[in-house]
Amino acid sequence: MISNFIIVLFGIALVGSSSIPIIPVSKYVPTSIHKYSSGLNYYWNLLLDDDSLYVGGQNLIVRLDRDNIEDRTSPIYKSIDLPSKRDEVQKCLSHSLNQAFDCENHVRVLLRRKTKYNDIFVCSTNAFSPKLYYFNPDLTEKQGSKEGFGYCSRDPRHNNTALWSDEGNPQNYGFFYTGAVIDYTKTEPIIYRPPSDDGNIKFLRTPQYDTDWLSAPEFIASFDVDSNIYFFFREKAEEQRDIFPKIYSRVGRLCKNDIDTATIMANTWTTFRKARITCLSGVNDSPFVFNDINAVTKLHDDRFFVSFTSSPGDLTTSIICEYSRRDIDSILDGNFKEADSSSFWRELPRDHVPDGVPKNCESNGSLSDTVLSFLRSHVLMNGNVYSSPPLEIAFQIPNIIITRLVTDSINYNNDNQITLIYAGTQDGQVLKLVQKKKGEKFILLTSWILDENNNEKSPVRNMVLAQDTKQLYVSTDIAVYQFSVNQCNRYMLCVECERDPLCHYDVQSNRCLNVDDNNQKLAIARLQPESWCKKSVQRPSKILQLTRKKGETVWLQCDVSEHLRSSIEWRWNGRNIQDTLFNNFLLTKEQNLIIINMNTSLNGQYTCFIGHQPIVSYSLETDRNSFVYGDVASTVTNLSRRNGECNCLTAEKYIEKYNDWCKEFENYQRAYNEWEILRDQSCPKP
Repeated sequence: MISNFIIVLFGIALVGSSSIPIIPVSKYVPTSIHKYSSGLNYYWNLLLDDDSLYVGGQNLIVRLDRDNIEDRTSPIYKSIDLPSKRDEVQKCLSHSLNQAFDCENHVRVLLRRKTKYNDIFVCSTNAFSPKLYYFNPDLTEKQGSKEGFGYCSRDPRHNNTALWSDEGNPQNYGFFYTGAVIDYTKTEPIIYRPPSDDGNIKFLRTPQYDTDWLSAPEFIASFDVDSNIYFFFREKAEEQRDIFPKIYSRVGRLCKNDIDTATIMANTWTTFRKARITCLSGVNDSPFVFNDINAVTKLHDDRFFVSFTSSPGDLTTSIICEYSRRDIDSILDGNFKEADSSSFWRELPRDHVPDGVPKNCESNGSLSDTVLSFLRSHVLMNGNVYSSPPLEIAFQIPNIIITRLVTDSINYNNDNQITLIYAGTQDGQVLKLVQKKKGEKFILLTSWILDENNNEKSPVRNMVLAQDTKQLYVSTDIAVYQFSVNQCNRYMLCVECERDPLCHYDVQSNRCLNVDDNNQKLAIARLQPESWCKKSVQRPSKILQLTRKKGETVWLQCDVSEHLRSSIEWRWNGRNIQDTLFNNFLLTKEQNLIIINMNTSLNGQYTCFIGHQPIVSYSLETDRNSFVYGDVASTVTNLSRRNGECNCLTAEKYIEKYNDWCKEFENYQRAYNEWEILRDQSCPKP
């Protein structure tokens, strides 16, 4: 007798050795998803404000009803076309650029200015001649457009980042801050604050064509935190010049109260500093370094979550690391770095720093020329900003490139906080991650597919979360999507449900329900979902009574989501059927159970489990007064009886009989083919 094996026959497997059940991650199109699209319009900018979602794309800006972005009959809905003028397009084409994309008008900055202005501020590429637009919140034009040089990148392919800050600026003005690439040759990057409207505050920028300040950067994100603006970007590493230039990720910081010194650093930042930011994986003596920053999000002004991707040529892996603002400031307030006469970069001793170099955001109104000259040539800080804790990756996933991050948090028991991250990907998915305690690794809860019919898998370009309704808005090149992050009804298992802090498993109804995140009674279940579910869920959602004839083939179904099928485990009277000595059990490719040659020895309780949770249970009995003839199982069993063998169906006999049928079919097929040849030779074709 054969035991402990699996044989697949036309999608049917004979049950063999047992395996440890693993709960796979669900992957599906979210329930009640809304979609807005007017074609391939590169919807790269989103702005959520009051009752509206503003969308910036190619040659347009749209105002959507945030309650239902599909509703074009809503009084909120409005679409404005923003095409470039013909002469601007012709000028763009003169630089041998691609009209189909480069020479269109792509919205790259979309901001709400509430204090004083109360408007929607837009900067677009405008066929490589950036232009500014000003709209009222209802998208009626507030004032005419004007040149947007410095406000956003000329090239729509170039990343830029921008924000509006109402507080902490000189004379309490509101100011615009941006990181962009502003020339046709793509060699002039800039971190820029334009002048005030009245001209009292002059513009500030990074020096032109100075690679010590910015070296071919790709800007990723910017954040307004207290008295500082933080910029995250990647650039060529000037401190590691080589035949093959290296790319380093950076975090830069400047002070909002910085003003023009009108001296040797006229119109130049005096407070800008930058440092390398990286994440290490592995052991202390030989860690793997992730250098390519892709996305950043901030939580509560003191925690930053940064996504990196392994360098080109490596096996693609995306990671997320956590950084504290304190650790970032510690490096940016530390020692400077400078290049010596042989271009070797080293830490600059503190006694080489001139007196009077201001600390973070001290007034720069009366700096000496010596100090200004030093600040002009020293922006790179010594040391790296490492994740918190060091050598710890918060999340890692292979074969995926993360393009966007959004965070959320839930507080409970006063001093505990659950952190959620929504990660958009290059192939058009949104990953939902949870961290139960600060410092722990994130767990992947589910993967949402935005459009299952999108064969091209358009990358996620932007995301924004409405905190009041928990609606997530996601944009790609081809569409904007809206759905609730509370998708509790899609979880089938207690463990799946309880891992999600927005959900709770109701034992009485065997359903996953949305939950009030302030419910203190759920804290234990959330932090220890496996043990809670194992203890609490004892009964399956379905219990069925079945009576079958002796010799009959019985089909028992375990109806679960497709991603759970590989984790199905069948138990017979509490014992895993793979551990039994019976060979009457087969599994289909959907992991449904087939019992062949039903008899009284096979009576009992058959239960489908996933993990420790029972899904459906069958109480199966044999009718002693009836028998099925002609059944596959009874045929093989009768053959066994005639040979004087035991009354059981072994795998060898089943396969032997199956092979006999195959040989017989081959004989019929061969005879039929021979007849066809004779027919074609003897009968004229019509």
